[in-house]
Amino acid sequence: MVFFSLISTAISCIFYGILVTVAIMAGLYFILRAISRGIVQTPAFYITGVVLAILLLIQTTLMIGAIKAKDTADAAKQYVCEMVESYQGIVSADESQEVIAAVADEFPIISKFVDLTAFYGSNIAELPNTIHASVVGYLDSYIWHRIWWILGIIVVACGVVMIFARSSFSNTGSDYGFNDATNIQF
Repeated sequence: MVFFSLISTAISCIFYGILVTVAIMAGLYFILRAISRGIVQTPAFYITGVVLAILLLIQTTLMIGAIKAKDTADAAKQYVCEMVESYQGIVSADESQEVIAAVADEFPIISKFVDLTAFYGSNIAELPNTIHASVVGYLDSYIWHRIWWILGIIVVACGVVMIFARSSFSNTGSDYGFNDATNIQF
């Protein structure tokens, strides 16, 4: 069952990544077209657009996956809260190991984010909040990295398109596809 859950989550992340990528690409197209119709008719626009779409798809899919993983952190917190209800105060190393092993078995990814061995001899009631805060903090940071990568990729792609469009239009004598009023024919 876990395998099918992972597959369905991956497919939905890819699907939503495609939707976000299409929305960003459409927005960029209309912005560049508003600047000049000639920009969106250059080979540089098409080549850069394909590369941009691939890079955006990767970044948005990863970002959507991290957003979905935050739901798993909430489920893990609930699971750990239920587990530690039977324990009170500071627990022994054996009891702590038992809880930590159960958490690691149920949510193996949690052990990647949190140093579960740091809870030996600690108040076990703090475990759910500490795990949740660690995982959500890491995922929030990861999401912000994806956002910064997306913005950086967009800026570079728009810069490349503008530079190549400027050079191709300077060869034709017009500036970004705008002709002066003397060239307009009725």
